[in-house]
Amino acid sequence: MTLDTTQMTDTTIRKSVFLAAPKSRVWDFLTKSDQLAKWFHPAQSDLKPGEDYLLTSQKDGDRMCWGSVQEMQPHDYMKWSFTVGPLNGVMTTVEWSLADAPGGTRLTLEHRGLPANSDGYGLVLALDKGWHGFLLNLHDLD
Repeated sequence: MTLDTTQMTDTTIRKSVFLAAPKSRVWDFLTKSDQLAKWFHPAQSDLKPGEDYLLTSQKDGDRMCWGSVQEMQPHDYMKWSFTVGPLNGVMTTVEWSLADAPGGTRLTLEHRGLPANSDGYGLVLALDKGWHGFLLNLHDLD
């Protein structure tokens, strides 16, 4: 398995994975609606800077997560505001960094601003597990 690191510190989830694909291909997986659906959730449209996004369930089309694309440096970096139903409208931040690596791309995810109280502990664990699974899905596509 090539999912290298998982850390949860100061309510930030960090994960890094090696993908045997060029940055341009990985970027498409992060931003193109048809590619997001292959490993994460279907998006209503391609992700674009300054625009809102909505990702829905594969099964029934229910809203899964949403926010806005806050920053985009094509093929290198993207930052989203991000929430899911259990966050009750609290917006968190998801950052994606892509770096060239021998034979492919190193993709790093940082999910910040998660609940720091004991009530949020289970949610943080669930999000960590979710990101782990989604990155494994992505790895299987590279």
